[in-house]
Amino acid sequence: MLAVTLLLLAASPSGAAAEARHGVEAQVAAWNRGDLETALETYCAEPRMTWVTRGGVTRGYDEFAAGMRQDFADRTLMGRYEAELLETRSLGRRSALVVLRWSITRDGRRLMGGVSTQIWERCRGRLRITLEHAS
Repeated sequence: MLAVTLLLLAASPSGAAAEARHGVEAQVAAWNRGDLETALETYCAEPRMTWVTRGGVTRGYDEFAAGMRQDFADRTLMGRYEAELLETRSLGRRSALVVLRWSITRDGRRLMGGVSTQIWERCRGRLRITLEHAS
C-alpha cells in the first residue's frame, strides 16, 4: 500500500475547516489505495458540484465523476497523490475554504499537479467539495 503524504501547514483549524482538512486526508488515503470511488465521495454528488481548470468549467457531479472514471479507469493509472495544505478557513459552521498544492506522480514522474482552491459545503449530511479550481 502506498503511504499517504499530507503536510499540514495551517494552524490547527476547528469546525468546518477541521472537517474539510479531514476530508482531504481521507481523499488522499483513498486515492493512494487505488480506491477512486471512495476518493470521489469527497465531492458533492449533486448538480451544484463545479470543477474549474484551465480547460474550462464542468458543472455537475455526474459529468465530473465520469471524466475521472475514464481518466483513471485502472488503479495503476492513478499513481500517488500528494497534497500540502496551504490554507484552511471556516466560512461559517457549514462551509470551509481549502487551498492546497497537489501532485500526482507515477513511476517517479510527475503526471500533473498545481494549486487547488476548494469550497467545502454541507452536502448529503457531511462536508464535501462543491467547487474546485485546479491549476
